[in-house]
Amino acid sequence: MALAAHHRIVEQGANTEAFHRLAGRYIVWSMVPLALGITGDFFVVVRRVTSSVALAAISATLLLAASYGSWFGYTFYLRSQSSRDE
Repeated sequence: MALAAHHRIVEQGANTEAFHRLAGRYIVWSMVPLALGITGDFFVVVRRVTSSVALAAISATLLLAASYGSWFGYTFYLRSQSSRDE
């Protein structure tokens, strides 16, 4: 909702470069709590299925690491590789 309001009020409906940068930042920052929420749900499911807090915690931690690693780590790696090529 914040992006839609910003686009209509501040940018007056125009697709500016500043709006695209802001939208990109909003999307990237929203991935942080998204991964935490998915991991929390996964913890609850594994805990209920296995009745093991330890297994649920380890599984959830691995899922969180895999999520952040693929979403942020890999993309930062690709960015560093492309900046070296230039």
